[in-house]
Amino acid sequence: MHERVITPNATDATIEENMRERIASHLKQKYFAPCLLPQIQNGQYLSGYRAGLTIVNGSGVSFQCDEGYLISTSNQIECALGELFPHNPSCIPHLGGRDIVKGGDISDLGYGASIKSCAPPAKVQGSLVYRNGEPLVDNEQNFPDGTEVTFNCIESIMGEKTTWKIIYIEDLLTARAVNNNTCIFRNQEPNVLSFYNDQEIREEVVEFPSGAVLISRCKDIGKYSMIGPNKRRCMGGEWDGLKPSCFGLNQENDYSMEKPPTVLFRHQNGPIAQSNDGKLIVYPGTVLHMECLWMKRFGNPRWNVSHDYRKYPEGWTADPGRDSQLEYRLSIYHASKDDSGVFTCETPARHTHSVEIIVKAVHCPVVPQRRGLTVNTQSTKMNTQLKFTCVNGNALIGAQEIACLPSGNWSAPFPVCESIECGEVGGILPPHLRVTIVSREVGGRAQFSCVPGFGIRGPHETICLTTGEWATPYPTCVEVQCDNPGIPENGYIQGTGPFKAGDVVQFNCNTDYMMEGQPIVACQDNGRWSGPLPK
Repeated sequence: MHERVITPNATDATIEENMRERIASHLKQKYFAPCLLPQIQNGQYLSGYRAGLTIVNGSGVSFQCDEGYLISTSNQIECALGELFPHNPSCIPHLGGRDIVKGGDISDLGYGASIKSCAPPAKVQGSLVYRNGEPLVDNEQNFPDGTEVTFNCIESIMGEKTTWKIIYIEDLLTARAVNNNTCIFRNQEPNVLSFYNDQEIREEVVEFPSGAVLISRCKDIGKYSMIGPNKRRCMGGEWDGLKPSCFGLNQENDYSMEKPPTVLFRHQNGPIAQSNDGKLIVYPGTVLHMECLWMKRFGNPRWNVSHDYRKYPEGWTADPGRDSQLEYRLSIYHASKDDSGVFTCETPARHTHSVEIIVKAVHCPVVPQRRGLTVNTQSTKMNTQLKFTCVNGNALIGAQEIACLPSGNWSAPFPVCESIECGEVGGILPPHLRVTIVSREVGGRAQFSCVPGFGIRGPHETICLTTGEWATPYPTCVEVQCDNPGIPENGYIQGTGPFKAGDVVQFNCNTDYMMEGQPIVACQDNGRWSGPLPK
């Protein structure tokens, strides 16, 4: 029985209000209490969460386990009444290694020193099971030492499948993956860029040989954070390590206080670039501004640097066009090698995002002198874009543009100029047309003429084009005819028309007359007579 205490001057209404507040506070503590995320042994939280943070009642978070460990609970846990449900996250070692995990769980067959045979292996969803190459019979119970059981997985909706074998050897269960030596890479992870031999992988599905090494990073190391390794190797038909993924930071989540901060990069007086393995390469002498995004009204973030080479100016940006209520800037003026290190922005909510900076004078190999090849610049500095052309219209074989990568390699091999020559003036030429080739190189000429008695109608020459073809149209040859030359006064002619090229006409005077002019004229290829009518 509770004793009711009434203070002087208190009214029943006041007491009732106080009681409601106490009850509401109790209910709030019980039913809306947040949950503290515990440490995960051999695992980590996803989406930027970490041990020591709290999640509100009714919210959830996912986690994953390290290589060689299995999730013993659901990989999605939720906060309910101040406790994590269904269990605290847990990762346990997996018998047989990670190669078995991918195809599905296999029950422990149980073994001991006195056991000389195995019980039937557990069935795995989506797999076909074979015993020594033959389909496994459901009622088989005895599997003596040396029995080999193969799990052949059916391809999933994502196209992934793994095949493995388990062999019972003297009461020990051992497992080994049985795959082709090649590895299939599926380029389907959003916001992740992967590279092979310094070239970005753009295809959706690629097969790589054994021993191939892939390097990965987020598409923007300031806007995304990576989970998993940035280097993976193809070994025995499998990629080692976890598949990397990238999650967006606070800029992609409406500047949430529960997300790590986004970092923007701005630079002057020199180039910067993101390396394949997720570092920021800065050319010496460059002025670099890194802006940590955080809403100013919730306090000031701070920058932590892995070295004490010098003190860097930091504060809310005041540049025109920038947001002074959102961008907390650290500046590196005239970067030098000693400025290399890890720069971390930490928010008042204790979320962090780090960028590793390497100040390095990256240059690519000098552009070689190649016959007929011209380039827009001889610079070899990082981020330089080279544009190639060929003189005299010759053909460019290779990339027209290449860039100097942060690795110090050009993005593609240097092109060459192929000397183009035109062949014969091709096709079926018009009748009576003759061709004389002066030069077969690009820009060279070929001249046309006609057999006697025919004249050219059209261009008298053609040009060799960059395609290796002669310019068209070609001319034609038409039979030449001259008009009737006429009859001189007091004279006459010998010859009758029609008059063709090469025909001649002779003029004669009547008796008692003398000729003034040429007595003989010829019909020329141009359709004109070789001389005027005599008198």
